[in-house]
Amino acid sequence: MDLLQVDQEKCLKCGICVECCPSCILTMGENGPECHFDRGCMSCGHCVAVCPAGALDNKYTPLEKQRPVTMPVLSADTAYEFLRMRRSVRVFKDAVPSEEEITRLLDICRYAPTAGNSQGMYYIVIRDKEKIKAIADAVADWMDEEVAAGTENKRYFMTVLRAYRERGQDIIARQAPVLVFALARRLNVTGVSNAEQCWAYAELFAPTIGLGTTIAGFIQSCGIAGYQPLLDLINIPPKHKVVGTLMLGYPKYKFKRMPERQHLKVDFQ
Repeated sequence: MDLLQVDQEKCLKCGICVECCPSCILTMGENGPECHFDRGCMSCGHCVAVCPAGALDNKYTPLEKQRPVTMPVLSADTAYEFLRMRRSVRVFKDAVPSEEEITRLLDICRYAPTAGNSQGMYYIVIRDKEKIKAIADAVADWMDEEVAAGTENKRYFMTVLRAYRERGQDIIARQAPVLVFALARRLNVTGVSNAEQCWAYAELFAPTIGLGTTIAGFIQSCGIAGYQPLLDLINIPPKHKVVGTLMLGYPKYKFKRMPERQHLKVDFQ
């Protein structure tokens, strides 16, 4: 099967699919759009999705599997308030979200943008309380080594370690009932940025299903650094690496107000 199938009776030869192809591998021929380099297709589905006549099919993103856009665009004010309402949740109830709830949250991450539509994210969900504590302890040990080595984060890590070890405050894992590790293939140089996009989707969707999230920055940094004792606890599949970590659970408290942020700094040139 060729990459593209064109219904010539429907095709308007408008060229929109050609303009919208991010890989620039389409041109408009006598009988409709033509692909000049099938292997260059990133399977984004734009060509099929943008066609006003529904005349185009792509074997990587079939027309029959694409859902029509029916939801109206949110008003600017509604969208602004929704985005501003997002909060990082660091205090959770003891109850552990179900597998179904976690799966629903991670499912939306499939639609987050990834570099070159690389997708390919893999998730490991940790719900065992003792293992989460062991993970936090491993991160603290990594911080000890960073402090001893005199890295640029030395002073910051010393403050974190005092809270964690001397005062018994779990500033590392926040006693979250769930940790989610995002993995990517080792050769994927955009894995970290891809994970950040996925977490953005998860964090915005989480409140709609009663969940709270925040990026587990210390654990994530330790994992990205490749600290072996942490990696051993996670049982990472071969040829994969940690590119992100998310805390997840039911929020213990509800925020009543939306804090202000620094003023917008922009320079138009």
